[in-house]
Amino acid sequence: MPNGPARAEFWKDFVIQRCDYPAPDRLRGQLAEAMFSDFCACGCNSFAVEVLPGVAPLTEARENPSSGYGAIHTADFKMTDGRTLEVALFADDSGNLVYVEVDCCANSYPVPDDPDVEARPFQTWTAKRLILG
Repeated sequence: MPNGPARAEFWKDFVIQRCDYPAPDRLRGQLAEAMFSDFCACGCNSFAVEVLPGVAPLTEARENPSSGYGAIHTADFKMTDGRTLEVALFADDSGNLVYVEVDCCANSYPVPDDPDVEARPFQTWTAKRLILG
């Protein structure tokens, strides 16, 4: 399945249900009415996210804003065929979700249409500035 709006909806549900994000209600709030764009065509399933104004942020705003965004949560899964699926969430300086990156084996392979992954990620990482409440 080509990367696009329907694929982003699939990943939206996957991220909320499977990636062990430590504040799922806050993430769900960001994704509920978000708009998705900039669908990568390289074989990964990455896409940009635009969150509506007024939605509670995922992280504290940065005191020294940068000119970009940074990773706030990653989840790595083992697939039954021995490869890995990696999901990374990125936030902008104001703390809103801005990008979802989905790769297979560090983008060495196209992401399968229906990735057969283990139930839980084998590894996660979360930024310290994440808002948990």
